[in-house]
Amino acid sequence: MVLESGPSGLELRVPQERPGGGVRGEIETALDRRVDSGHPLRRIISGLGGSSGPLVDATAGLGGDAAVAAASTNRRVIACERHPVVAGLLEDSRRRAVDAGHEPATRIDLHRGDAIDILEGAAVAPAMVMIDPMFPPRRRSSALPPKPMQRLRALLENEDVDVVSEVVSLLTAADRAGASRIVLKRPPDADTPASPLGAPTFEISTKLLRWSVWQRDR
Repeated sequence: MVLESGPSGLELRVPQERPGGGVRGEIETALDRRVDSGHPLRRIISGLGGSSGPLVDATAGLGGDAAVAAASTNRRVIACERHPVVAGLLEDSRRRAVDAGHEPATRIDLHRGDAIDILEGAAVAPAMVMIDPMFPPRRRSSALPPKPMQRLRALLENEDVDVVSEVVSLLTAADRAGASRIVLKRPPDADTPASPLGAPTFEISTKLLRWSVWQRDR
């Protein structure tokens, strides 16, 4: 794969693809779309009440959820991404969104590194921490995942990451940071990792995703 500037911004593509056909960061495109008020993430954020801290997207990826979060609140959103290529796509997408006049993008801060560093060093407790790890492909699905997911899997396939251990570490760090709500997004058939947080307070399920939410009374 190559990382190059295309007609619509920085993109990741395979050599046989024409410029413009690659995968780009999703902040600008997510803010271009009108996100329905029934979107699970918007519903979860609407229940935060008066928590004043930022929202932390611990596994920002291409930034779609960070954009939805920023559009759903006036708080700052910290988008954490440790892979340098993905972080580059994310930053380019944020810049394009700001240039296009999307105000929510001005409240998205990019952290190039591990989210645990942000959570352990937080001066103000986050209002919410979102975790969307790269779970293995669904075992019973014969359909290919969307192109962005295929590219991210190919990009990250050589990383030696235990997803379950990573999720437990992030859940624990979010709890220790004092987050009011902790959200884990995953496929509906993925198990809930055992962690010190216990069972989720509530869940929102769709055909493709399950959002588990821990409400922490502080």
